[in-house]
Amino acid sequence: MIKFFATAIAVFFFIPLFAQNNGQSLTDTAHNFGFENVSPNGALPDKWVKFNLAQGYTCEASTAERHSGNRSLFIEKTESVAGDGFASVVNIIPAKYKGKEIEFKAWLKFVDVTSYVGILIRIDDASHTVLEFRTLQDQHIHGTKDWGLYSIKAAIPADAQTIYVSAVLGGPGKLWVDDTQVLIDGKDISQAKLNPDYNPHPVKKPAYGSNSAVSGAVKLKTATLYYETYSSGEPLLLLHGNSQSILAFKYQISDLSKKYKIIAVDTRGQGKSTDETTGPLSYDLFADDMKQLLDSLHITKTNILGWSDGGNTGLIMAVKYPAYVNKLAVTGANLFPTSDAIPDTVWKQVKQGITEWSAGTDAHSKMEVRLFTMLLNEPHLTFEDIKKIQAPVLVMAGAHDLILEKHTRAIAAAIPNSKLVIFKGASHYVPVEIPKEFNAEVLKFFSGQQQ
Repeated sequence: MIKFFATAIAVFFFIPLFAQNNGQSLTDTAHNFGFENVSPNGALPDKWVKFNLAQGYTCEASTAERHSGNRSLFIEKTESVAGDGFASVVNIIPAKYKGKEIEFKAWLKFVDVTSYVGILIRIDDASHTVLEFRTLQDQHIHGTKDWGLYSIKAAIPADAQTIYVSAVLGGPGKLWVDDTQVLIDGKDISQAKLNPDYNPHPVKKPAYGSNSAVSGAVKLKTATLYYETYSSGEPLLLLHGNSQSILAFKYQISDLSKKYKIIAVDTRGQGKSTDETTGPLSYDLFADDMKQLLDSLHITKTNILGWSDGGNTGLIMAVKYPAYVNKLAVTGANLFPTSDAIPDTVWKQVKQGITEWSAGTDAHSKMEVRLFTMLLNEPHLTFEDIKKIQAPVLVMAGAHDLILEKHTRAIAAAIPNSKLVIFKGASHYVPVEIPKEFNAEVLKFFSGQQQ
């Protein structure tokens, strides 16, 4: 239901990558950044692995085109397959180097690319939480271009465990990659100093959304809601988006729990929450569920952070149950399911998703059909409704959000006590694309520093 780059962002963020290779040495030949080393019968250059390979794509070492040396990395879409797709190849680097900044450089050549090519850096901690994620999204690289040097930088967090550098091709086209380089504080990685505090085998913490030590469940009439609580203090309810779970907020929970008691919940039928109904779903139903959850936890008033569907639910709660809402922050929310709020291209993709999920007969596929169908029919808010909201509201979206910016601005304008933030260079996935900036805005708003 989302365009190529948003799809790629979601995949790179919500799916753990690979176990790191702690046996790599410090030499460039070990990392094979020049793609020269290929094992017998191997398709890809050594040390490079396929992260995502959608149907219709091929990835391999190539001798036909190269910037220098004998080989390059080649990615091509060879078959016409319906739907958005992308292919990416990743090099996995232990974050055992002492430094503040990493830079990834690559020479790229591409032909007839209609969607996107680029490179990226992802840095995880020991629990596979993404600490840094940088792409070339803002450059909108596509078309046909001869060899050119591209570069991207990211800060190295103190608790970095694994670094991933990757080349990506989205949609039709051909991409060659060669002579990549990784630098730490401006020096080639082969010259970088080792961090003596780096632990190659750290103790992993339980993942958000699967942390039984802090979990609970509330039985409703037609559902059981799974939730997790973190820290103490003023409550803050986290509401995720369509087909997601508590895990969607894994880049927010740590920062937000320093100031607030986090109640992170899986919406009915998603994550570990169940749903015993079979009819149409609605955001009003989700809002009613959240009220019952709060009642069960004896919480009479809470702050709420809602993303996408969670933002829609939060707005309905502010309208329907104003006494329960202290402050509300939403990102990527909409009031109604029309082309005035969301582009027609997105509706087309939603319908395509319904068709694809309808082919499945398992419980998960059936739930996805219901969730996607809800997108076509919900919500049913009006600007007159949100004019009645009494709580302060932070209205956020990415500059390249699925929600039209004019709609986001209209929501902010209609709510009496609101603040609007549009994040430059970000999409519908602001909380995972730029978590530090996003978290800072949210904390500033809830703390009362933002008026």
